[in-house]
Amino acid sequence: MPFGCLLLSACQASVQGDASLKTGKDPNAPVREFDRPLEAPPVKAEPVSDNFQVEEYALLGARHDLSYAGSSQASCQCLAVMLSDHVGDPAYQWELGAPRLEPTTQWVIAFSSNGVTCEATPPGTLGASYQGYAVEGNDVIVYVEALGEGRPMTSGAIIPRPQGGGFVYIEPAGAIYGKPLEGKAKRCKVPAPATAAATTLDGSTVKPDASPVKVTAP
Repeated sequence: MPFGCLLLSACQASVQGDASLKTGKDPNAPVREFDRPLEAPPVKAEPVSDNFQVEEYALLGARHDLSYAGSSQASCQCLAVMLSDHVGDPAYQWELGAPRLEPTTQWVIAFSSNGVTCEATPPGTLGASYQGYAVEGNDVIVYVEALGEGRPMTSGAIIPRPQGGGFVYIEPAGAIYGKPLEGKAKRCKVPAPATAAATTLDGSTVKPDASPVKVTAP
């Protein structure tokens, strides 16, 4: 036998011997199941139901398709307001069909100055219009402006639902619309919907304030 072959055979035998010595296992033996790498068990895909639908909720912000159709009794100065967790409230008139609210995080608000008793109606304006909202702590502040000529009227919006026992306030943006009925506070507190309970940070609920609108500084 050639010397090269003898040398190669000796090397292979030495490697196999070392492997057997270090592991104590036959290097030619098949790997047992518990020595194999772990593999995730196959997951059977569940069939999708024919009735499966992705929930689509309304976006927060102004709703140009919403009009106020409720009582003309003033909730704040020169302004009648309706706040609800139900889009089907009779005070709401939807031009394109009512949207879907996410019940734990969204409310809808609508208002109007038309036909509402007002001692200081801003001259040269078209009435009260939604300007925007802001979240301050647990409270939601809705800003109302006196609409000027050439701008579209916005009478409502989808707003965040106050958390942790917070409230919704109307604040006038440079006009009288939305001031409290009494006192000198800058914001008018709007009662929470009677059917809603505020959610606190620990998951408990707080009974909403269903009393008439009153002047309360936040």
